[in-house]
Amino acid sequence: MKKYNILIASLLGMFALVSCMDSYDEPNTENFLVTSPTPIGEPNTTIGAIKAKYCASSEGSDYARTTSNWYTKVNEDLIVEGVVVANDISGNLYQTLLIRYISESEDQCIQLKIKNTCLYPYFALGQRLRINLRGLYVGCYSKTPTIGQPYYTSKGNNNLGPMLLELCKTHIELVGKPDPKAPELIPVDLSNAEGDAWLRATANRTYENCPMLASVRGDIDEMSAANRNVPAKGDVTGGTEPLYEMIDGKLVEAKGDDLAGKTLYKIWAPEVLHDEGYGVDRTIKLLSNTSKVALRTSTENDIAFSPIPDNTRTYTGVLSYYDGWQVQLRTLDDISKD
Repeated sequence: MKKYNILIASLLGMFALVSCMDSYDEPNTENFLVTSPTPIGEPNTTIGAIKAKYCASSEGSDYARTTSNWYTKVNEDLIVEGVVVANDISGNLYQTLLIRYISESEDQCIQLKIKNTCLYPYFALGQRLRINLRGLYVGCYSKTPTIGQPYYTSKGNNNLGPMLLELCKTHIELVGKPDPKAPELIPVDLSNAEGDAWLRATANRTYENCPMLASVRGDIDEMSAANRNVPAKGDVTGGTEPLYEMIDGKLVEAKGDDLAGKTLYKIWAPEVLHDEGYGVDRTIKLLSNTSKVALRTSTENDIAFSPIPDNTRTYTGVLSYYDGWQVQLRTLDDISKD
């Protein structure tokens, strides 16, 4: 009987709570919003125009640390629009979104750096954004056109880094819902001989072509017959990368000296091979067998601990140019099955 009375009291309490709420009331979600709850204005420029103004060279910039790193503060209401085509869902892209804008006259991408380690729930692939650049900074980080804010690295270098997350509420508007079929999500196809030649051409190594969402095709040099069983040594750590064998569908570190007769594997980014940027570069030998693209993977994520394919594959991701072309995968799904 006591339990019955408690149940009746609980139901009455719930009824009273519902009765106090108007059926037209909406829950207050203001504290959960990351982006602007109101429109920030209509686009009045494009990503291509912004890159031409702020990213073509360091000349005239507010600050230039090197010929690869500079930035300028935007002091006017310049509003751009684009679609999220890469985010940090796997952990391989750190505090980074890739925004792409396609029109009849241009197809351009730019990095949007935001200081948060979990951006993908708020910025899904296919989500259209509008960004008011007033008060933000635009320039190049390691030659890559970037929107963000200045910061000091652990070595005391002043670079263009991520904007504060709270600034998204006043500078970024979500337009509609994420569209998984958005044309911006179709990568530029550089996986054939024509794409191979495009990557070799010096004239294409410009701010206009960097960064971009692209696909390249080839074999990973570190898994070739000559290199497969040869572990690399880390320049920073001094450690030697582990080799693995596949047992019951799982990677197990290969132990002992008698490894010659075993089929061995390597993973994308073992901790012992990390460089000063906590990433590991593997080499994609393209179809021509004369061109190479670095495949860069951050340590400590799902991609990092996955086995490197030992056959020809297509690799899709964020393509950029520094001392050479490099691609960063968004997820393991960016590696083709064949």
